[in-house]
Amino acid sequence: MERESGYLRVDAPGNSAVTVQIRWSDGSKQTPASPTLYSLVAPTVRQWLKRPEPALAQADLKSNLEKMFQESAKQARKAKTTFESSIKPEKREGPNGERTAMNFSWTGAGRGQGKIWQCSHCRRIVVAQVVGMPKDGGAIAAIASQLFASIQDHSVDGYDLWALYDLKVEIPDDFRLQEQKLLSGYLSLTFGRHGERIILDRWGLANMTLKKFKLEDWFQNNISVNLKRMKTDEIESDQGHAISHYSGGIPPLLLARLLRDTVGSMRRFPTRFEGGVWHCTESNKIFALQTLRSKKSETLWQDIANRCECHAPGSDSEKQDKSGQRDE
Repeated sequence: MERESGYLRVDAPGNSAVTVQIRWSDGSKQTPASPTLYSLVAPTVRQWLKRPEPALAQADLKSNLEKMFQESAKQARKAKTTFESSIKPEKREGPNGERTAMNFSWTGAGRGQGKIWQCSHCRRIVVAQVVGMPKDGGAIAAIASQLFASIQDHSVDGYDLWALYDLKVEIPDDFRLQEQKLLSGYLSLTFGRHGERIILDRWGLANMTLKKFKLEDWFQNNISVNLKRMKTDEIESDQGHAISHYSGGIPPLLLARLLRDTVGSMRRFPTRFEGGVWHCTESNKIFALQTLRSKKSETLWQDIANRCECHAPGSDSEKQDKSGQRDE
């Protein structure tokens, strides 16, 4: 999946045939034209002058749906089943009327209920639908009602929520995911904004690790900055954990590597390191948050730490089994 375009499918649990399907694309690239000198230079000029992007041309949502229905009709004919579809009138929705949307439904080899919309804010076209067998009409309608009422296509407060397994963190929406490691007992997410970096690591089975290592030693062994040169203090997280916190200038060798990785761009070039590590007893995990930031982003580390949920509110370490292990 990509930020600009992608496809997501989620299957219902058990033996149910119901699925949720969501496809999104960049609405500003729906009708590509031959590039001109103006079209190539204009985005950069607007950025320099801090001018807003031009108004997004309205996509033909009904035409998009009809193309999708043509494929579904072919499948129905192969299954020797009648295909029927219905498209409701176009409407405006969203807190500021930023969405142009149309609801639709269809029956054929299966059954589906969905919505297509274009958002003028994030410039995306989104098609979301719930699909199942002909007998699943009730379940499809109930799930579709919940889905369409809750789905968002862009941030509403300047932060994007990233959630996987039992980790939740909100990251400024102008950072982009650059690297991920999803292993048994270890998760790592790296985000970038020009030269700046946010690195969030999570290790499982903390009780076993802390029998062999001190928390600060474990942190030092898993990062590329020498903590002995850093200012050290201890702070308390919003979730009540003691965090060993470090801050200071970025060493010259790491600065040189960051300069190489920014490919000549000096925007928000990082000069400061800030990091922290803590043990979440409720989840039996070790969490480490690092930021390589510019002077402009003085509160970046604290903002992310405040928005990192290492355990669900109300969880209890007594729910772990006697070995202290939890399922990944």
